[in-house]
This record gives sequence, structure tokens and C-alpha cells, in this order.
Amino acid sequence: MSLLISNLFYKRKNEENLLHDINFEIDNGHLLVIQGESGCGKTTLLNIISGLLKPTDGLIKLNSNVLNSSEKFIAPEKRKIGYVFQDYALFPHLTAHKNATYAYKNNYMELTDEYVLNALNLKSHTDKYPHELSGGQQQRVAIARAILMHPKALIFDEPFSGLDKENIVETQNLIQDAIRVLNIPGIIVTHSLEHLQDIDTRMIVKI
Repeated sequence: MSLLISNLFYKRKNEENLLHDINFEIDNGHLLVIQGESGCGKTTLLNIISGLLKPTDGLIKLNSNVLNSSEKFIAPEKRKIGYVFQDYALFPHLTAHKNATYAYKNNYMELTDEYVLNALNLKSHTDKYPHELSGGQQQRVAIARAILMHPKALIFDEPFSGLDKENIVETQNLIQDAIRVLNIPGIIVTHSLEHLQDIDTRMIVKI
């Protein structure tokens, strides 16, 4: 069981291919890191996997379910993919706890809301609204929300860029725990491997 990306192409109108013949497969319980410079298509690739963008061509398959092919396209809300955006995308009218538990499904004893928020050093900030949180705290709330929906895959766009060293380590540990406990594939995209030296990855791909 895995996330399969095969012969993926994406081209905007009147432009050259932004993504050209992308192929990889990630087994459940494993993490893939994709490294590339700004503008190379990393975020575009995550948007395609999540269903926010439709590729020009290619196959996306999650476990036994085809998410995208020449004959099929599954809408993003039906894919059950936890996506941590680079700009966090928190609801401004909800507290940190309500943001984190927006789609919470309490099916896994190891991944309760209390455990996840403690692991991300957020327990003392749960009643605060996004505008009352630092950028790093907002980022950790977004990561908690993605994990607590107990998705079928987790994808992260530069998840450690706003964190200090201590919180990077705690967040890396939690992401790896979530991938293992939920037994799902995960993807991290980054422009730099500086913060990823201690994370257990199956492979690193450069685009």
C-alpha cells in the first residue's frame, strides 16, 4: 500500500512544462523528502497531489484508489490528505485548539489531541486565536490539525521554516510518529535539507 505518482506532467497555458515526467512511490509508514529551489514546482506538486490543481497528465494513486488519471479526478475534500500549507491557512475566528481539532477523529489512542498538542509545545496556547500566536506557533497548530484529521496521507510545505531548533526536533519526532502510527505515506518539500538531517526518510528526491 502506498502513494504512487506516475508520468506526472503539469503545464500552464502558454508556458513550458513546470513539472515534467515526475515518478515516485512512497510506502505506507515512510516519509519522502523532495528538495528543490524556489519556483521549481514543489508547491505545485503538493497542490496536485491534494487535488487543488489538476495535472496536465499522469496517474496519482493512493493505496487502491485512483485520485487522478486520464479518466478520473477526485475532488480534494474526498481525498483525505492532510496538507500543511506554507502560509498555515488557519481559521482566524477559531482558537488554536479548535483549529487543531477542526476535523479531529479520535480513532488512534496514541494520537489524541492532548498528546499532539503537548508534543508540539502548544498546550499553554490552546485558547489563543491565530493573531495572538507567533508564526512558529501558528505553523505548529497547522501541523497538529493535519495530523489530528487522521488522514490517508500527510504532505508538508516547508514545515520547519518558522521553528526554532527545539521545536524543529519535537515536530520532526511527532511527524514521524504520526506516519508510523497511522501507517500512511508522507511528503515533505523543502528548498534546504538543513533542518532535516535527523529525520528518518526513505529517500530524498531533487526536482
